[in-house]
Amino acid sequence: MSLHPSHGRTRRRAVAVALCLLAAPALADAAPAPATTAAPATAKVVKKGKAQSGPGFDLPIQNFELANGLRVFVVEDHSTPSFNMTLLYDVGSRDEVQGRTGFAHLFEHMMFEGSKNVPPMGHLTFVQRVGGNNNAGTSYDMTMYYNNLPSQYLELGLWLESDRLRSLEITDANFENQRKAVKEEKAMRMDNVPYSGAIQNWLSDAWKGTGYGHTVIGSLEDLEAAQTPDVQAFFDKYYSPNNAVLVFVGDIDFADLKAKVEKYFGDIKRGPERPPTPTGAVDKSKPFERSVEDPLAQQALYLLGWHTVGQTHPDRYALDLLGNILLVGESARIPKILQDEKKLVAFAGGAHFSQRDAGLVFVQAMPLPTSNFDAIKQVIRDEVTKMQKSGISARELQKAINSEVMGTVSTLATNQGRASSIATGALFYNDPKRVLTDLQKYQEVTPADIKRVANEYLGANWLTLEIKPAAGKANMMGPG
Repeated sequence: MSLHPSHGRTRRRAVAVALCLLAAPALADAAPAPATTAAPATAKVVKKGKAQSGPGFDLPIQNFELANGLRVFVVEDHSTPSFNMTLLYDVGSRDEVQGRTGFAHLFEHMMFEGSKNVPPMGHLTFVQRVGGNNNAGTSYDMTMYYNNLPSQYLELGLWLESDRLRSLEITDANFENQRKAVKEEKAMRMDNVPYSGAIQNWLSDAWKGTGYGHTVIGSLEDLEAAQTPDVQAFFDKYYSPNNAVLVFVGDIDFADLKAKVEKYFGDIKRGPERPPTPTGAVDKSKPFERSVEDPLAQQALYLLGWHTVGQTHPDRYALDLLGNILLVGESARIPKILQDEKKLVAFAGGAHFSQRDAGLVFVQAMPLPTSNFDAIKQVIRDEVTKMQKSGISARELQKAINSEVMGTVSTLATNQGRASSIATGALFYNDPKRVLTDLQKYQEVTPADIKRVANEYLGANWLTLEIKPAAGKANMMGPG
């Protein structure tokens, strides 16, 4: 995913890792999948009068709950003969304990190892044989599984997901097989990718004291030390109907679906009530600075950031818009100065992003051979200070709000995008329409709010990371 267009294929590849890891700390896919089945959004349009505000459209969500605690949300959309089924579990790497990191991501893999009635990798095979696609992903906060299927295969999707929730095969052989797969993924995604390991370790150290203080993929030492009973205990704790939400968007009938969900999921036992994961606290009392060499890097990459707030904090909306104004797009303040006016970098960008309990405004810049980190830092400091003193214009704010609206419209244009948004809002915030609630909150932000959060959060105690090519590496980035 890219938040900021870059110039040319080489530069795009070079910065893609940082963008993916920071802008949306990644859902690490369990297996490759074809493009998602898309359907035009058929959200109900609400005509806006002068006294009204908000996005101007609605999500027509129906819902019900099973006796075992599984909450189900449904959007009927008969525009195409397909549907998305998303099952979201409230468990991510933030929920892991010291010495047992990497289990959330491990289970993203384990869930494809077979269950009582489904052979290993059978879930993938059965869906693909009928023309569908499916996959899974793990983040700091959640683990998600989705299936995109033709309309007539609703029961196939229900059977597959319910069977592995009811009877996942957690054996020594299956565990060892997926432990090996995780090692291979770490080698592919972190150890052998420029910048990747340095960025993820920088983030982990910056968030020490919270559940985000280790990488999503976890420690291989922890994984090596784990035994099969440890894996079973993790599954029993987090993989239960009352720790998940199930969402359907597409060509399905609500009454028919309700009966079939009860048929396939209704007899699965409710799991234990889990205590909330402690939020912890990061140390913001001093700057956090790091410089590392990366033997895989062909050119330097600089990152800067400030600790901010989690998803539920009321300042999150102003910080999102602040990040957009300062950093998102070539016309944003800092990229425009660094690239076009000062010509210090080949690329610059960033954003504000937040997890459930923590957030970060980050800047990343790829310097030209003639520039250095100190000069880039000074530009960023100067522009932040300017915003803190003089604020922003109403036009800048409206542009940032418009960007949020367009991003939301794009997300809601697909069955999968709507299902994912509904699932996240329902599971974490008890608001299945939170994606629309967010748009309303963005429209309530004022220029004074942007100035206030700039002064409150973008202070002297910033986080920096200088990634340098290993000694002897040629700098491949030219000026053009």
